[in-house]
Amino acid sequence: MYSISSLFEKFPVVSHSRMVNRGFGVWMVWGETLEDSIVRSMRDFGGMPMSEGSNQAYWFFFSDDVFRVVARLEIWARLNPMPVFIQVMPATLLVDYNLDLSLKVDGEFTNQETALPTEFELLIHPKLADYVKAIAGLNLEDVRTPSGISKSGWLALEADQGLGYDSLQNWYFILIPVGNPSDKDFIKGWRSFFSEVQVMLQKLGIQYITSEVKVILPIASFSLLRTFLRELLMLIHRVRNSEQTEEVSYWPSVMALVPQMNMSFNDEVIRKVNLDWDKLTPDCPHLRYRDAFLLGGDFAVNEVRFGSEQETVDGWCHVSLKQGVNETASSAIAVTISRRVSVGEYEDCFYCGMKNHSPAECPSRELTGLDSAVWKQLAAIDSEKFTEGFQGIDLQMQGKENVVDEFSQILHKNKGYEGIVTRALFAINAISQLRTLYLVWRCRGKDWPRGIKDQGPEEGELIWAAYESLCKGSRNEAESLIKNAMIRFSRSYQPRSLMAFYELEMGNLEQAYFYWQEAERLCYSPLQQGYFVYQQGRMKEVLGEFGEASDLYRSAQGKCPEWLEPQYRRAVCMVKMGFAEQAISAFQDIITKDPHFFNRVAIDPELDRGRLTVLQEMGQLWDIAEAEAKEVALGMDTLSADIAQWFEEGHEFADEANRFMERMNKLAKINNYVAFRQLTAGIARLTEEIEKRVEYEIKVINKKLDIYREELLDVQREASWFPFPKLLTEFNGDFNYCADKIYWIKTQQLNVAETFRKTQRYLDRIDGRLKKLRKRLVTLRVVRDTTLFIMLLGRSFIWLEVIFLGVALLCIPLLIYYSNNFQSNFIIDMIIRQKWEFQKGLILILSILAIAIAAFRSAVVFEKKKRELFLINDGKDDD
Repeated sequence: MYSISSLFEKFPVVSHSRMVNRGFGVWMVWGETLEDSIVRSMRDFGGMPMSEGSNQAYWFFFSDDVFRVVARLEIWARLNPMPVFIQVMPATLLVDYNLDLSLKVDGEFTNQETALPTEFELLIHPKLADYVKAIAGLNLEDVRTPSGISKSGWLALEADQGLGYDSLQNWYFILIPVGNPSDKDFIKGWRSFFSEVQVMLQKLGIQYITSEVKVILPIASFSLLRTFLRELLMLIHRVRNSEQTEEVSYWPSVMALVPQMNMSFNDEVIRKVNLDWDKLTPDCPHLRYRDAFLLGGDFAVNEVRFGSEQETVDGWCHVSLKQGVNETASSAIAVTISRRVSVGEYEDCFYCGMKNHSPAECPSRELTGLDSAVWKQLAAIDSEKFTEGFQGIDLQMQGKENVVDEFSQILHKNKGYEGIVTRALFAINAISQLRTLYLVWRCRGKDWPRGIKDQGPEEGELIWAAYESLCKGSRNEAESLIKNAMIRFSRSYQPRSLMAFYELEMGNLEQAYFYWQEAERLCYSPLQQGYFVYQQGRMKEVLGEFGEASDLYRSAQGKCPEWLEPQYRRAVCMVKMGFAEQAISAFQDIITKDPHFFNRVAIDPELDRGRLTVLQEMGQLWDIAEAEAKEVALGMDTLSADIAQWFEEGHEFADEANRFMERMNKLAKINNYVAFRQLTAGIARLTEEIEKRVEYEIKVINKKLDIYREELLDVQREASWFPFPKLLTEFNGDFNYCADKIYWIKTQQLNVAETFRKTQRYLDRIDGRLKKLRKRLVTLRVVRDTTLFIMLLGRSFIWLEVIFLGVALLCIPLLIYYSNNFQSNFIIDMIIRQKWEFQKGLILILSILAIAIAAFRSAVVFEKKKRELFLINDGKDDD
């Protein structure tokens, strides 16, 4: 249960009231989170938050605008159910001498309790019935009092949905320069300063009139009042504290905000205001306390001494900006829409939303394909250039009567800011244009938005020729072809979808709506169904039936949940219905998903009714994105240095990262919301990729070290057999270098940039020296194998030589001994006579034979012996 007493405990105790004012208290309890749009609505209708707790708050209203805002919330809850409990009761505002605010309510209200609501519930105290009945369209009904609520006979509010219930709070702001209007310095100074004020008024879209040197301008809402006063005070501070130049100078003036009270917008307003202008402090906006208290925490309320009238909330005070309040981002995204774009004699064009032509004449009919580059081009220029683009449109069309031809020329030929802005304008509602129908017919995908990119060939007959005829403006030919296609292909959605566009351009909107319904019934994929439901929603939107359009857009989004276009159109419908505050959260959600929608909101002419409100609130998004982008930009040099520290110049990833940083540096120079978001996301992604790359590289390094270590062991085994180790001085130096660096790398922390980078250099050097070792190892192997072969050859030769020498020595004695037993023979006699010469020849022949046999044997057993030696060596190493 939530108790209202916990809220009243937070009010300061006012022992002596300086001002007392009866008004209306609002106790609000909500489930989960309270939508920002509700808070904005309460503020814009004059609500003042007095106390806030967990899921509950207490507000105070000076006027009966409280019933108008709760009526709007009640109507909104019918469209979008929300768990909010609201109770409106009499309350009294107390102001002490320090201008601290407190509340006093009857005792029956202080002990109330309620549970978290599950739906929207609104209770009005019966004492306030007369205030409610005085507002047209509002009625009260008896309801059963919920448990925990005081037994006062609470009433439920019933609001007529057809009425707007706009706030009646409006003012005139009067600006009067101090001094003699005929003085030369006065004329120069006031004219220079007022030129700056004019720029601000034009940016905010505020009209004004001048009476002599006095300026009068209407203020229609609290949100505009807060923005105007903030911008004005910052302008005064900037001009007054900047160096004086010939172009801009400061001139003091007195200013006051007065309620309109049915006064006409003319120079008679100043004479009707009961205010002594000569007593006002220059450059301080003067206004009633009741208005000043509503401005919020950015403003300081300062008293002025005008006698006894200051003792009521209708007395005068002046306001200033509190210390530390900076410029808001709303000024950075202010865009002045071209009159040629926003003004015209037609209803909203179905294709583009402009009012200066009919759908049949729309330049978008000449466009083909959905080009995402349009939004990239808009995101590549400063937001300040949007207004310059619109001004370029006005300049180019100045004195021209055929607006459509001029737009077509800008659309296709102009490459300046006006060309970029114009192409973006016609891309805002590209889904509803003819060019998208062509893509839907060829599409093989099943879902928006990715599915539309899966395009197939043209299939079918007649329908393509009909499409070309309609695009060219040959409507009679197109009608004939479409009807023939409808007869031949009675179950095809294509001819009916094209017939809808034909009826649209002929001005038969109801028939077009019917054919889109038929096309939806005959198509088969969610992409097609969502597209035709979207077209129906767009038709309802153009017809002004925003509630039904919103429902249809919701249905289209249900068929394709990731499709943002229906969600955007729903938010636009909210703005057109007058619920700009409620639309802001929807816009913010869309922009979070796709930042390009921020620029779309900034230039969309169909947001005219609530444009200023939306852009002011979007300033918060701008502030956050800009602050994040600036913070990221400050760290970009450090990030570039980190890349250089982690990776050697020429490294594949380093080159790629440096190219990416060049693109980020370009983005950092663009003053655009999309650029802010892309810069922040891009740097975050690069930082993450650097971390991942370092982790990957460390794994690669460790793997390389294992490979190098094995190669080094192989080299060691091969080189250990070399018979002349003293000749391996350079070889051993390279070997020892590799071994030392491998050991060093193994013992280091590689997640340190300096160590990581040094490791990469060492790895390259180790790899180079290993290549040198492998090349030298070839020579060592030749010497080693040759030595081994010679040793094998020598060993075999010695043994054979010994044997053969023994045979040679025994050969002559044996021959002499055995010759006595045989008959005399010529050959034997000759050998005996020349026995020493014969023995020398025999020894030579046997030596040659020994060499030959030894060489043959060595060649046969060489490989076997070599393997045996290596195997024995490996076994010894293992042991």
